[in-house]
Amino acid sequence: MSLSQQILNALEAASSPSQDVRQQGETLLAQLKADPLAFFSSCAEILVSPTANAYGRQLCGFQIKNALLHPACAGNATLQQYVCTQAITDPLRGIRKVASSIISLAARENVWSVEVVVPSLCGILAQRGGELPAVHGAIRALSQVVDDCILLIEARRMIPAILQTTQPFLAATHLGVEVDAVEVRAKALDIVASFLERAGMDFDGYAHLSLREAVLPLIQVFFGNLERPLSNTIATKCITCLVLSLTFHEGIDDALFGRMLRLIQEAMGAPEGPEEQLRIAATEFWRGVLHFPRFAELAEPAIEKLIPVLIRAMVYSDMEMSMLQANPSDWNVPDKLDDIRPRQYQARVQNTNPDDDDDDQGDEDEIEEWNLRRVAALTLDNISEYFGDRVLMPVLVEIDRMMQPQEPWKHIEAAVLALGAICDGCFDALAPYLPSISDRLLELLESSETHFLVVNIALWTGTQVGRYLAQEPGRLTRFMRAVLRQMQSPSKLTQESATSALATMSELCTEGQLDPMIEEIVLCIAQCARGFQLKNCVLLFETLKTFCECAGDALRGNAAALEPLMALLGEVWASTANDSPLILSFFESMASVCRVLGPVMQPMAGEIFRRAYGMLAHHTQLRLAAPEEAPEPEFLITAADLLSGLFDALGASLEPLLSAQQPTFMQVVLPLLMDEQHEIRQSGFALLGDVARACPTQVQAALDAVCGAARANLEVLNESTSSIISNVAWALCNLLEKELDINHLPTLAASSALPQLYLSLAQLFSGPDISAEMRNMAENVALCLGMMLYADPDLGLNVSFPIDSIAKRFCEYVRNIKPLPHRTIAVNGFLLAVQRQGGRVVVGNLKLFFDLAYALTTEMADTQRAIKQLLTQVKEREPAVWQRALNLCDQPTRMKLYEIYGIN
Repeated sequence: MSLSQQILNALEAASSPSQDVRQQGETLLAQLKADPLAFFSSCAEILVSPTANAYGRQLCGFQIKNALLHPACAGNATLQQYVCTQAITDPLRGIRKVASSIISLAARENVWSVEVVVPSLCGILAQRGGELPAVHGAIRALSQVVDDCILLIEARRMIPAILQTTQPFLAATHLGVEVDAVEVRAKALDIVASFLERAGMDFDGYAHLSLREAVLPLIQVFFGNLERPLSNTIATKCITCLVLSLTFHEGIDDALFGRMLRLIQEAMGAPEGPEEQLRIAATEFWRGVLHFPRFAELAEPAIEKLIPVLIRAMVYSDMEMSMLQANPSDWNVPDKLDDIRPRQYQARVQNTNPDDDDDDQGDEDEIEEWNLRRVAALTLDNISEYFGDRVLMPVLVEIDRMMQPQEPWKHIEAAVLALGAICDGCFDALAPYLPSISDRLLELLESSETHFLVVNIALWTGTQVGRYLAQEPGRLTRFMRAVLRQMQSPSKLTQESATSALATMSELCTEGQLDPMIEEIVLCIAQCARGFQLKNCVLLFETLKTFCECAGDALRGNAAALEPLMALLGEVWASTANDSPLILSFFESMASVCRVLGPVMQPMAGEIFRRAYGMLAHHTQLRLAAPEEAPEPEFLITAADLLSGLFDALGASLEPLLSAQQPTFMQVVLPLLMDEQHEIRQSGFALLGDVARACPTQVQAALDAVCGAARANLEVLNESTSSIISNVAWALCNLLEKELDINHLPTLAASSALPQLYLSLAQLFSGPDISAEMRNMAENVALCLGMMLYADPDLGLNVSFPIDSIAKRFCEYVRNIKPLPHRTIAVNGFLLAVQRQGGRVVVGNLKLFFDLAYALTTEMADTQRAIKQLLTQVKEREPAVWQRALNLCDQPTRMKLYEIYGIN
């Protein structure tokens, strides 16, 4: 029996429904693969053999694809020739499909270079353009290669050749109108769309340059396809290409844009059902228009007619309702583990200005289907942001019409969604209408007759007008009571929306507006925690974290709220196992609760510490034992964050617990500081900083190892390491401030490692790699350098890195840091170092010193005296420089400087 027949027999057996036969087939395949070159060469021959069984041919193709990186495939020139010239043009569609997937994978993985693959496919299109199977296979593969390798294709300057070869098939009629012919046109449009999209990303790039002359003829082709579309798919792709063509706005005159506009308006009126993708693409056109002011002005007269179309597009379609998976009474239906959205629990970054927004959290929203309803709402949002109050009245008129009591609930729901969508762009213009809008929303939320999906969207829209509600005590109370009531809805979807609304309103009401309701809110959260299913429980713990952080002192001082809150925490703590899907979100929430409640957490301190420390030690040991198979870092990160929260809350009172641990606390923490994963090191230094502040002697006992780890983490500064360096600097600041000279323990201030740490930090701080996104890191490093100089003002001179090198940035960053002990020590250290060098560094940075002096007007008298002394010296020595710098200060600054320092 030939090898080819043996392979076919083995593949047939391996795909048998019978387990015994399948095992025999798999065994035979393994034996045949003992000679991989012969095996895969035979698979390639079978793939292109017209006499072999079609199913067997496809299976051989899959064998090649799955082993493509194997040398017997990757380096097999005959196999490549079979796939790229014969299989891709085969009369059977299934064979072409397999060949296309092999080619695209080979190009993506650089097994076969695009310099070889692309010309081969283009050659087929050019030489066999009248043969439908050949064209279909080649253009299908080419579209996949372009999609996967667009950057490489641009870099190799292959776009013009591909475009020239592909362009005839954008409107080809000679291939007929059967399914494969329609797909040829669709794939050609996909190729053009990829090039247009790439061109829009870089106006100076090669893709944009390559298409400048071609774009106007292409637009005419798109028009032709839209006037006589072969299918809805073709029409949709042409509209997508028109949207992407707007990038070349300079070449599109008003008349051409007007023609685009008319075609888009026709497409917007397509009926529901199969044409939804066409309407989505047409709706996207309006968002693209807003990127180009000339187009936006030309389109503005059409906006008034567009708005009702957009709002009606937000009405739930029958298909959307069937896919919604929402139920008015599903509270007792257990969730699946897959229902919990994936989360990345990020290591904490120590922030010098804790009230600043955290820009590193990322977007953790669920990925949702891109349907017509969603794109219409986003388009209305974008239009309202661009045109503002110019579109307000048409929107309000349509919303009012659709929100009448006699209207179907779906219309009311869409109107409420539209109302929320315009809030960001038209909030100020909405001011006169907000009382009536809020009252209508409250009526919907308070009525037992309101459809649960209307309640769901009314909760979101209520948060969109939350800034107004926060200033209206009566309406705020009504809204919050509705939120708390809907958190206990029998619908899981409504529970989710209400819980999210509580989190949003907590963030909006930062001036104590919710203080009278704290007990109600806590009781509601406790009740929900006992009844929610898995997914909403995760959200509830995240909301509890947000609420506690926002309520702060008011929660800490509310005994009536603390009792049920502590009872809830104890209950969940006892009932949530370490392998529970809830443990990560619960630990993260507990960390924030600890930071907010402080000493109130003392009764639970022992349990929290032992459990979090046990989890940290366990996962650290797993990483050390098998680094190549290390578990995901989330458990380790959340355990470390919970310990940090506990140290924030209870400080030095945790010392006995620390001292009692085996392995010792620092034995567990030190490996984190040198872990391969950035997030682990970042988390380790965050925890180290909290320990240094609360129990510094623990860190001092391992000072040499800590300093070595710190130096190692200061070697490279980039986007990935900046947060680690920020936490390193913060930890060193805490140690310098809190370390104790007792029991013969070493101190960082007197350590031989201090000069090297200073030099590493100073080099990073003065280097070119600090970006705007690294501001928090730069502030922490500035504080650390200043505190090191307070310990030894001559550090800069000792390591041949004088204070001049860091003075400018020190002033720039420290002037923006809020008052805190670290800042005072750092400024005093910096001033001492400047004084040691005679104050000459002030002359070259005088305006920045003025700004720093202005920011330090609340500092202690000795700091102010040192500043005044330095500035007086400069005024006496360099009066001209002094006057120029003073003239750059505004009047309020000059007045403040005069009041505090006598500067004039």
